[in-house]
Amino acid sequence: MTLDVFLESFDEFDRDAVETALARNGIAGANATVNTADGGEAQFELDDDGVVLFIRTLTPELARIVFDVARQARLAILPADGSTTAIVTDDVPVSSELEPVKARTSGQLYEALRQSVTRREEARGARQA
Repeated sequence: MTLDVFLESFDEFDRDAVETALARNGIAGANATVNTADGGEAQFELDDDGVVLFIRTLTPELARIVFDVARQARLAILPADGSTTAIVTDDVPVSSELEPVKARTSGQLYEALRQSVTRREEARGARQA
């Protein structure tokens, strides 16, 4: 299972807030591989426009980290699953082309990202058929 996820601001991107949130979760540097105690694995890449995550193994602990970073830095969570969904943890502005879906807890984010994986796998299966 892999899923690419973008953390973006549709206002001004605050790199310092992202770096602080990442550091609070034990993640340092612009590029880091994260392995969680429950088996989660992702590559985090930070640039001047946002954060890209290449999730290899989605777990509740990895979703908690993503939730915390997005909430603290006021970023929308955009899974690359072919949908127009933007997962938000708060009243974060998103593009009018996207449908905001509220995740109030990291557990809700975990379930939303699992649904993204399912949508992506179903779309891939439909293209291969």
